[in-house]
Amino acid sequence: MRRGHIANSLIKLEFKGVRDLRNQLTVITKCLHFISSLLNPPVETRYQTLLRDLQETTYDSFWNKEIGKTRDSVPGLPKGTIPTEVTYGNPTIKESSVKELVNPPKTPYEVLWNSQIGHDKYIKTHNDYNPGEKLHRGYVSPPFDEKACFGKKTWYDYRGVWVKCCCQWHIQKPITSVNKIQADHLERVKPVVGKPLTPNHNIDCVPKNHAFGKRYIRDKYGVEDLLKDPNLEPCLFKRDFYVLMHMWNKLRSNMKELVRQGAFNFSEFYKRLLYFDKERNGMLPKDIFYEVCLSSHVKFSMTDMEQLLKLLNIMSDDQINYKRFVDMINVNAPTIELMSTKDIPPEKLYYITTNQAAGCDYLFINNANMPTAGIPTHRTDLPAPYQPAGSCLADLESLGDSTNIKTLLNPSIYTNYGLNFRDFFLPRQPDVLKTLFEKVGYCFPGDKFEKIWKEGVEQDETGLVCVDTFKKLLEKYTPIQKIRVDEADC
Repeated sequence: MRRGHIANSLIKLEFKGVRDLRNQLTVITKCLHFISSLLNPPVETRYQTLLRDLQETTYDSFWNKEIGKTRDSVPGLPKGTIPTEVTYGNPTIKESSVKELVNPPKTPYEVLWNSQIGHDKYIKTHNDYNPGEKLHRGYVSPPFDEKACFGKKTWYDYRGVWVKCCCQWHIQKPITSVNKIQADHLERVKPVVGKPLTPNHNIDCVPKNHAFGKRYIRDKYGVEDLLKDPNLEPCLFKRDFYVLMHMWNKLRSNMKELVRQGAFNFSEFYKRLLYFDKERNGMLPKDIFYEVCLSSHVKFSMTDMEQLLKLLNIMSDDQINYKRFVDMINVNAPTIELMSTKDIPPEKLYYITTNQAAGCDYLFINNANMPTAGIPTHRTDLPAPYQPAGSCLADLESLGDSTNIKTLLNPSIYTNYGLNFRDFFLPRQPDVLKTLFEKVGYCFPGDKFEKIWKEGVEQDETGLVCVDTFKKLLEKYTPIQKIRVDEADC
């Protein structure tokens, strides 16, 4: 009934004004206090425990129970049965142990040999044949012949000559006689395997290695340059550097494919370059270096490669540091570090994500004064009570933002008297503090109160002293006193 009352109160809770809301919250608070008493019952005294035991003496089991045992230690069994000595049911039949299953006494060959003993008799009694064994139906011979074959004889030859005939074309002549007019027409119209389509031999009308189509002219401003701030000239060096990086990545991809096929070895390539280094200074002339690369199937554009090697300080005065070159193209080694291109001034170097641009959250916010874990829900850092958005003052006075389930189920003495943490840290006047602690039972002979007050003012730095600071200083100079004080005098 109590639970139904709480549910109805929570369902009927509507915002009809501050006064009605306070009354409804008061009813819910009383119901929650009743739940607290059920979840956390009070501790019984010795007298209450004795009364409860005397109420149970009317039962016969209270006097007949044995010490250290329950009344019915073996439920469902006859009286006097000892479960450790009596066993019910049939015993388990163990055909083989775990040892025999893991390590059998017979080998597979012995098992196979024993299975063939009396096999001819098993064929007659159980029709049991081995895999692939010919069936014996007991026909009388003669007239039955076991070697008789039915059907047409195949052209099978154990030498495999017929397979060779199937793989060869029936015409062995190199040239087939066809009509000349038809052959000329097919040559003009249809492309030859491995060659591009050139109808009527139109490729002969242009120079060799001629490329068709409109020539591509790179614009001054690319997509990357258009995304930057205005009044910034495009970086031509960075554009050329991307071309060199494309050539380098393509070379590494080719090397990776050669290594996968087993047609290239970086160690052998390095030893070959080391052989031509007669001076043993780690440098080779570019002519010799290019010849070794071509013989090892390391193909690249020499013009672009020279620009890249000069940019990375691998090539100087037509001499190439071959060890660094091998490290540069080695796909199994870490990639060499490249220099950063600073083509944007520092004052215009900022980045904005798509979400920041959509929410206009691209301004830099100084989070130095913010808490480490963010803004807490309980604003204990504010001197005045904080009212959350969408709430009213009644939320703070009754079940406010600073309340949780623990304080509702087990309220402290401060909560019962309507106090919170702000009351302990609020600056107080000296006469208020002195009257408060004198009512508790403390005495301040002489100028003891003034000394503690001055020290508290230096700690709080607000001109006044809060209750918490004054209490800590008082415990520092005066031991804690346990004095009974009438509640009406407070």
